[in-house]
Amino acid sequence: MSIDWTSIILDTPSPAEAWAQIFSALLNLSCNGSSPVALHDQTVVPDRLLSEAAWQLWDAYPEQALHTSKALKEWCSGNVPAGRALLILDALSLQELPLLISGAQARNIDITEIKITGSECPSTTDQFAKSLGAPSRSALSNDKKPGTFALFHGNAYTDIVSLPFEDCCVPSTPNIVIWHTWMDDLIHLQHKLPAQIAKNASTVLQGDGFWSFINKLRQGRRLVITSDHGYAISKLFSSEVTDPEAVDILRKTFGASRNKPATEKWRKRFMPPIVMAHNNQHMIMGQWKWKVQGGFPHICHGGMSLLEAAVPYMELPAL
Repeated sequence: MSIDWTSIILDTPSPAEAWAQIFSALLNLSCNGSSPVALHDQTVVPDRLLSEAAWQLWDAYPEQALHTSKALKEWCSGNVPAGRALLILDALSLQELPLLISGAQARNIDITEIKITGSECPSTTDQFAKSLGAPSRSALSNDKKPGTFALFHGNAYTDIVSLPFEDCCVPSTPNIVIWHTWMDDLIHLQHKLPAQIAKNASTVLQGDGFWSFINKLRQGRRLVITSDHGYAISKLFSSEVTDPEAVDILRKTFGASRNKPATEKWRKRFMPPIVMAHNNQHMIMGQWKWKVQGGFPHICHGGMSLLEAAVPYMELPAL
C-alpha cells in the first residue's frame, strides 16, 4: 500500500499529531503485511526521513508519542466490573501482528481494539519496567511486585513466565499481569536467525497452545496483549556510516549495540545527528549501522527505529 510518508513526517504541524499518524500508517502496513522482510522494506523510507531529515521528531518522541505504558495505565485505571488481564509478550513486534490477528480470526475471537503504541526511550525491557513502577522485569516475578507498581493501583497478580504457553497456569484473581519471555528468549538466548524466528513465531502464535492460554486469561476478564518493545533485523538496515572518524567514535561508544548508558553529555557531532539522548542513555536513531568486529547481532533493539519502538496493542473481550 502507498503511504505519503513525506507529508506525514515533514508536513504535519505538531509532533504529537505526526506520531499519531505514523503509528496509524504502521498499523495499516503491519495488518496487511505479507512477511517480516516486506514490512521492514516498507519502513526504510520513514526511518530514513526521521533520522536524516526530521530527527526533531525523535527528540520529541519521549513526550509526544503515545507510549504503551501510558495506554496501559489508563486501561488499568478504568472502572470495569469484570476483571482484566494483561499479557506482555516481551519483544513482540509489528512483524508478529498479522499472526495474532489471523490466530484470533481462525478461532472466531472478536478483537475489540487494535492499535500501535510506542516503547520507552530507549527501547529496552528495563526502561519499560521502570515506566510501570518496577525496577526491572524480574521484580514482578511470583507476585512479588513492589509497592510502586503502577498498574491496577497494585491490585493485581503479577508474574514472569517462560514456560510453553500450554503449560502456563492462570490464577483465579480478577486482575492479572503476565510478562512472558518467549520471544525475547528466542532472540537473545537461542540466537536464532530472522527466518527461524519468523517460522517459530508463526507456529506458536497460531497454535492451539497459545490460544488455549489466551482463553484462560479471558475467563471473566478483558485482555490486552502488547509488548515492552519490538525488534529490528540489523542485517536489513538501509544506512551505513562510512566516515572513518565517525565509525571509530561509534565503535568505541556503542560497539555493536543500539544504546549505551550516558555517563556524560553527547559531544560528538554528526550530521545527520545519528545519536539522541534520553533517560541517561545514548541511542542510535534510524537504521544506521557500521562495520564492527564480529558484526552486529542479527536481531537488535534498544535504538530508536520504527520496528524497535512501535509495538502491537490488542484488546480481546472477556469470555
